[in-house]
Amino acid sequence: MNMASFDQFLPYAASALQVLVTFRTLAAIGLGAVVYWLIPHAHRPKALIPISIAIVLLGYQRPAMLVVVTGAICALVYLAVCRGVPRTWIVAGVVALYAALHGLFGLLTFTPWLDWSGLTPGYVLPTIGLTAAFTFLRMVHFSVDYGAGPWPNETAPRAPVAPPHPFTYAAWCLFFPTFVHLPLIRYQGWSEQFTNLPERLEVAHLRKGIFRIGQALFKGVFLALVFVTFNPNTILLSPAGRPFLELFAAAIVSAIAYYIGFSAFIDLGIGVASLYGITLPENFAPVLKMVRINRMRDFWRNWNITTTRWLNDYVYQSLGGHRRHPVRNVLLTMTACGLWHSVSLFGAAWGFGLGLLLVIEHGWNRLRIRHGWPEAPPVLRSVLLLCAVAFVNLALTPYGYTAQSAKYLYPLYWLGLV
Repeated sequence: MNMASFDQFLPYAASALQVLVTFRTLAAIGLGAVVYWLIPHAHRPKALIPISIAIVLLGYQRPAMLVVVTGAICALVYLAVCRGVPRTWIVAGVVALYAALHGLFGLLTFTPWLDWSGLTPGYVLPTIGLTAAFTFLRMVHFSVDYGAGPWPNETAPRAPVAPPHPFTYAAWCLFFPTFVHLPLIRYQGWSEQFTNLPERLEVAHLRKGIFRIGQALFKGVFLALVFVTFNPNTILLSPAGRPFLELFAAAIVSAIAYYIGFSAFIDLGIGVASLYGITLPENFAPVLKMVRINRMRDFWRNWNITTTRWLNDYVYQSLGGHRRHPVRNVLLTMTACGLWHSVSLFGAAWGFGLGLLLVIEHGWNRLRIRHGWPEAPPVLRSVLLLCAVAFVNLALTPYGYTAQSAKYLYPLYWLGLV
């Protein structure tokens, strides 16, 4: 790397780390951990709630209204479950609310309405939108698992479930790593840990926390280095006149870079949770395993694992799973995945396209086995899968659209015209 590129690298690295985590955030997390472990063990469960809120407001600098609105939605779902409201009604209400809110966030991000709101594009979706998305996953899971009444395609009648303790539930909703990060921890797993919080910070938790935070920071710096030396998105967004090998290399690097950035975000959440003696589930396979995956099915089993399991348990199985109409169920599940990412026509099309890839892959494998055709080499399949992931990711990025074109993808825009 020459001196000019090194001078470019420093601001890129600083910018990458600022997006991942600021010094203010790390300081708030560390100070909160010290206060948490100084509090007597019997009072720590209740103390975790105000500590988490303080870190969200002061460390992550999320708006107070976001915490208030999220808390209110979680409280309403809890009351509805405790009062025996049918879970189908609760889930329908949560889905409708999410569609309205997230559709509005996307519309604000891509259109001139953003100026009227007083917000910035870099703030709406990465802060407010992500919190809404993560809260949606938790509320649907909680409503289905603890609500009353029948649920589509349940294989066996459910035994009555006692309402969770309000403090345990509130801490689960507001625990700062899962409030602003993934992975999704199910309420059952959270409750088991929360009711048996360790009396002192164990060396294993401290070591894991420091290692995962350091790993996240390393990935952030490495990502900055990649984009300084070879910016794949710039190449893929302007492909005209470029040689095939350059586009091919850009697709591979883009896919790997997206994994590094996303997994760094998750590493940070898992690491800071460990500093508080809480273990969050893993959400990604290691990078060496990811680059060797050569089937779409296996990709989704190792990518954003907790969300993939959520989609299987609460969408795919509810539609009938593999028992009835599996092709339809895969397409609808992946369309729901796309809408979860972006409540827009494009989000639906992106999800449907991913589902179509799964269906085509499954159909091709059945046809190949039936006729005894040889399978392509694993390395070739891995490369093709990486290219597909790269182009799908590129299509999802906001900078691929202008404010004038993107607004037409949002149903709320058309409702405004009407």
